[in-house]
Amino acid sequence: MTHGGNIFEIQRNCNIDKNQLLDYSANINPLGVPQTFKKIMKESLEDIEHYPDIHYDALKTAIEKYYTIDKSHIYLGNGAAEIIFNTIRAIAPKKSILLAPTFSEYAKALNAVDSVIEEVHLKKEDEFSLDMEELIETIDTSTDLVVLCNPNNPTGTLIETKDIVKLLKKCHEKNTYLMIDEAFMDFIEEDKFYSMLHSYKLYPHLIIVRAFTKFYSIPGMRLGFGVCCNEGILKKIYKITPPWNLNTFASYFGKVLLTEEQYVKETYQWLKEEKSRFVTALEKIEGMKTFAPSVNFILIKILKPSMTVDELRDKLLKKGILIRDCSNFNGLDKSYFRIAIKDEASNDILIENLKIVMGK
Repeated sequence: MTHGGNIFEIQRNCNIDKNQLLDYSANINPLGVPQTFKKIMKESLEDIEHYPDIHYDALKTAIEKYYTIDKSHIYLGNGAAEIIFNTIRAIAPKKSILLAPTFSEYAKALNAVDSVIEEVHLKKEDEFSLDMEELIETIDTSTDLVVLCNPNNPTGTLIETKDIVKLLKKCHEKNTYLMIDEAFMDFIEEDKFYSMLHSYKLYPHLIIVRAFTKFYSIPGMRLGFGVCCNEGILKKIYKITPPWNLNTFASYFGKVLLTEEQYVKETYQWLKEEKSRFVTALEKIEGMKTFAPSVNFILIKILKPSMTVDELRDKLLKKGILIRDCSNFNGLDKSYFRIAIKDEASNDILIENLKIVMGK
């Protein structure tokens, strides 16, 4: 699989009922779809007879209020993927810098505009943390775009704002754009130390990507947004974005942002408690190295020379558990996989099955 969460492909190819799978390949909030949104969709079903607001004003207003950002700097997308592709199309970089490993769609979007990609490799011996000085030294006047994922997928590593500010200074000097994908940032309760959303107006070379998919458990809805104070880039993005790129239900999501405070609190509480418990249990399983997670997913390396991720994945699939093979991430090999953090009962099932499989 190119991505996690493709349970329909598993159902087709492996003859496994998707409803019987414990899907650990997609990093989705186990609290499920917020009740407010379920109610909105039921009550507004007949609204699909009409086009949604072409300007999505109510949604942008809610995003503006929730995140304390300027509505005129927000652009919407059919998931973060559309934001990423449209932003890169607008910038049209001839040369770009990516980390490795990181989310594969950046390279795909860059390849679509024939951008030359230079990789800065994250090292296992450094727990895949970014050497910011190395990245800064890589940027020169030929660099049009740098792409970061913060927290990084699949490593879960975080970059502090103080280091990003250093990077932005170099980007400004070299007239280089910096796009930061913060798709998982909503899971960080103390995000002021990591997110640039609070100070984006200071940096005209900065673009921030956000998604509601993971935190609010709505991957099927496809809803994300970008933030940028650069009017030139925004005009280019609007020029290439088709009208009505969000559906009616997505356009109503602003009501969820402004009403689901308890859902947010419960998510932070679940993650705080279950992440610690789950990681402790994983670390006790022999034959694996668990990398410390910052959000709701965990990168793991298989240490047994006789086992590959293909073998592990197949054995777990027979038990109805799907993990994310990470060997297609640049910089990772057939010994790496990624799992989500789910509810306690599901996590206990995975732990027990990993013990059995890794013990053989």
